[in-house]
Amino acid sequence: MIISLFSLQLLQFIFKTDLRWCPTFSMLKTLLLNDYWCVIDDHRALACILEHSPVLEKLTLQLFSKGPHHKMEMKGTISSTKRSSAISEHLKIVEIKCKLVDRRVSKVLKFLRTFNISKPP
Repeated sequence: MIISLFSLQLLQFIFKTDLRWCPTFSMLKTLLLNDYWCVIDDHRALACILEHSPVLEKLTLQLFSKGPHHKMEMKGTISSTKRSSAISEHLKIVEIKCKLVDRRVSKVLKFLRTFNISKPP
């Protein structure tokens, strides 16, 4: 168990270090990410991908739920007047698919609101 924990921590450290070299995904228009990219208290990976995807139009986050059938599905949009300069001007829709909105999902939703991504009125 100690070795597994150490291995996980080492992999997380390497991954976070590699984020500095994140490439630009210049042709990426649609993206599906699972909860691996949305670590509870560290959203740097998700932020990096959003910031390096200049033509992204649709983002789907499948969080803590195995598909294709999810109990909850939410769609969010980006306010055109309050759009963060850190994300694609082409991003129109963000979908969240999960079993339930628990603490982990709430933290991801809170993070998305920092980019002015929210549920439409």
